[in-house]
Amino acid sequence: MRIGIDIDGTLTNETIGWDYSKRTPRQDVIDKVNQHYDQGDFITLFSSRFQSDRKVTVAWLRKHGVKYNRLILGKPKFDWYIDDINSSPTEFITYYVKKAKVSK
Repeated sequence: MRIGIDIDGTLTNETIGWDYSKRTPRQDVIDKVNQHYDQGDFITLFSSRFQSDRKVTVAWLRKHGVKYNRLILGKPKFDWYIDDINSSPTEFITYYVKKAKVSK
């Protein structure tokens, strides 16, 4: 499976501010990302952060043990994303719980 995961507000609690090194991790989401990575899923992290923020972003990801295959910076910035395949961080964490209930 190929999974694309936003960084700010998904892997981090904060979405506002420019000091990316001080963002706090959402450990529940990071644990689920790492679980998927360990299962062999291809994890692409993306953010609208600038390319000049790559060094601080990679350092933060390493510090918090986030496993991933690819990092894309410079995602187009919109106020609203419309997509046919979309999940919130909470839905991502509980996906298999929901799926198990549906299949019973």
